[in-house]
Amino acid sequence: MRILISIMVVLFLSGCVHKMQMVNFETGTVLDAKYNEANRMVTVFMPNGEVLVGEYSAVSNASFSIGNTFGSATTYSGASSATAYGSSTSYAVTSGGASNAYALLRSNTSKLMMEIIVQYSEWNGHGFGEARTNDGKRFKVQF
Repeated sequence: MRILISIMVVLFLSGCVHKMQMVNFETGTVLDAKYNEANRMVTVFMPNGEVLVGEYSAVSNASFSIGNTFGSATTYSGASSATAYGSSTSYAVTSGGASNAYALLRSNTSKLMMEIIVQYSEWNGHGFGEARTNDGKRFKVQF
């Protein structure tokens, strides 16, 4: 039973890892990169073997609203009348469309850092953006 649970956990966590494509627009250099939705980590593998790692923060465009409705009704029937009062509270959550994410990655072996800013769809998780390193390189990002 433990083996089955371990296999299920590994399969679940491996489904959370996604590839990113990063291309330097000037040189055409392609970087291998990935992000993990489970722990919100981004990993970029530089051409010289250096690895940049950092956590990303996603800012959703989801909104939550609460509304109240109050009403009354009065009816007259001959000499008598009746009045009814009511109220209702409604909740609404909307999401979808474009959201933003930001990551700051660092190397454990040098002072190299990378900043990534992307816009993505909450519906399918795909997105695009830009990345730049502190030594001046710029990359287009797609995932």
